[in-house]
Amino acid sequence: MLPFIRKIVLGGVIVGLTLTAAAGCSGKPEGQPIWAGSTQGLQTSAAAPPPIASATPKATPSASASPSASATKITYTFPVIGKNSYAHTHHDYPASDVITACGHRFVAVTGGVVLAVTRKDTWTAKKNDGATRGGLSVSIMGDDGVRYYGSHLSVVTAGINPGVRVKTGQDLGKTGDSGDASACHLHFGISPPCAKQGDWWNQRGTLYPWPYLDSWAKDGQKSPVAAVKAWQKKNGCPTKPTADA
Repeated sequence: MLPFIRKIVLGGVIVGLTLTAAAGCSGKPEGQPIWAGSTQGLQTSAAAPPPIASATPKATPSASASPSASATKITYTFPVIGKNSYAHTHHDYPASDVITACGHRFVAVTGGVVLAVTRKDTWTAKKNDGATRGGLSVSIMGDDGVRYYGSHLSVVTAGINPGVRVKTGQDLGKTGDSGDASACHLHFGISPPCAKQGDWWNQRGTLYPWPYLDSWAKDGQKSPVAAVKAWQKKNGCPTKPTADA
């Protein structure tokens, strides 16, 4: 979902904001979203999380070319560097749309190895192929065993290729509106690695990222490992997309 803010002015003074929304990634919204963000004033309830800081993420110490997860210190950071907001909901499957201007840095949320990269936007509305809806994208296999995916990029950083090791906070690309996107944002998905490549219906997201985004935005270190393992134990790795994909 993409936010629009209407100012309420009384006597020349801004006294309030109202929030409406438009579609980001395609799909029907699920109820009233709860927004979290930086200085965009998009919080719609007292329970919404505090503003997102735009601080430069902290990188992990250098690691060997192929360390084991047990030998590597796992750290996390927010995936977008720059003013942004995101909702505590998504349309027809679990994911998060981080609303931000085109050209902001998309970074690795944790250390790991690049799984898949798409550098050419081949999506068309006429075909509407789920495999190409993300446009330019990058997925990584975190050292924590979780797959992280970002799409609708405007560019993928040079040298980011499958098999390349990345560190927490390392640039993966720039935000954009490629693929099936009506405006600039980062589609962010969390999932088990499953097939690692090609299973776009899993890669796009299997559980909601917002609890972890809320933590990482405040320099917290909440891990999705347990939730991902629980999801996979219950659901396995679906081998084909669902009917609503």
